[in-house]
Amino acid sequence: MKKILLISFEYPIGKSYCGGVGQIVEQSRDALLALGYEAHVLISSGFAGKDPVKLLFPDNSLKSYLNLGSFLREYGWCHFGCIIHHFVNWTKELKKISRQKGRKPKIIYHFHSILRREKDSGFRTLNHFLHNQERMIEFADRIICPSAYEYDNFIRYFPSFIDKVVVIENTIKPFGMDRSRIEEIRRAHKIKKDDVVSLYIGRLERIKGAHILLKEAPAILKKHRHLKLFFIGRPLEQDLYKRLLRLCSRFPEQFFYKKYLDKNELFQHYYLSDIYINSSLSESFSLSTHESALCNNALLLNRLPVFEKFKDAALFFDVNAGDFSEKYDILIRNRSLRRKLFKKSSAIADKFVNNNRFKDNLHKLLNSFVVENKIKSL
Repeated sequence: MKKILLISFEYPIGKSYCGGVGQIVEQSRDALLALGYEAHVLISSGFAGKDPVKLLFPDNSLKSYLNLGSFLREYGWCHFGCIIHHFVNWTKELKKISRQKGRKPKIIYHFHSILRREKDSGFRTLNHFLHNQERMIEFADRIICPSAYEYDNFIRYFPSFIDKVVVIENTIKPFGMDRSRIEEIRRAHKIKKDDVVSLYIGRLERIKGAHILLKEAPAILKKHRHLKLFFIGRPLEQDLYKRLLRLCSRFPEQFFYKKYLDKNELFQHYYLSDIYINSSLSESFSLSTHESALCNNALLLNRLPVFEKFKDAALFFDVNAGDFSEKYDILIRNRSLRRKLFKKSSAIADKFVNNNRFKDNLHKLLNSFVVENKIKSL
C-alpha cells in the first residue's frame, strides 16, 4: 500500500494551465508524501490510449511516455498498492483491474463534481464523461466526495453506493504576501491608491458564469473609472473569448486578462484585490472563493447552496433577478461595507484552514484498506 498512483488530466508543472482539480491532486500528493507514502502522479490531458502521458515521481522528477501503453509496459497498474483516480480518464483500464482475481490495487475515485447534477441543470456535460463517472462510482472500492454539499447530492443520486463514499473536504494551500511583487503589479497596471481592484478567476465558459460578468462589465467600467478588473481563466468558448478581447481593447487601463497564473503569483493578485467575483452557476466547493476570502477580499457570489457558509459574510446576487450589476455597484462604492464583509469572510476561511483535516482523513481512508486486509486474512 506504500506505492500510490494519482491519476489526473492536469497538474501544476511547468507553465501550463492548471485548474482546481490539478490543485487538489497536488495537495493530495503533498499529503501522501508527508505521511510516508511513495506518491506518483500520472498526468494526461487526453482521454484515449494513444495520448501521451507523464509520470511525476516522489522525488519530483518527471518522465514522458508516448502513450498509456508505454507507461503500462514499464510499470503496470499492479505496481501500485492503491490508485486514486481524479475525473474520468482511464475508466476502461481501471474497470479491468476491478474484475481481476488475487492481488490487485485498491481503486479510489476522487470526484470533483457530480456530472449528472450539472447535466440535469441544463449544462453541456458530455455524455461519455457522465457515463464514465457513473461507471467509476460503480466499481471503485472507495469514493471521495469534496464537500458536504456534494455529499448530499451524491446520496440523492446514488443511494445504493452510500457505503463506499467518504467526505474529505478540499483544502487550501496559502501563499504569503510579497509586497514588492504587489507593488510591481500595481505599477504595471497603473493602479492608484484609491482605485478599486476586482478579480474574477474561472474558465471562460457559461457554467462558470463568465458571460454574466462580460455582459455587464462595459457599463460598470464606464461608470466606475477607478475600477480595475482582472479576468483570469482559460478561454473555452470562442464567442466569450471574442467579447473578452473587445473589452481589453476598449478598456486597456481598466480590464486586464491573464490566461493563467501560477499559485504564488495568483495569491499576490488576491492580496492586491478588493472584491472577488464568483459568478459560477455550478460549484462543488470553490477553492478560489476560499482563497480570496483568506486574502481579505469582499465576496460577490452567485446565490448557490455551496456558499451557505458565507451567508452573512458576502454580498449575494441572483442571476434570475438580474441584480448582479446592482450588487457589484454597491461593493465598488461602499468601502466600509467591503471592510465589514472581508473581516467576516476571512475569519471563516481562516477557521476552515486551521480546522481542515485533509491529510488526516486521507490517511484514515488508506488505513481502512489495511484493516480490511487483516480481517480477510483471519
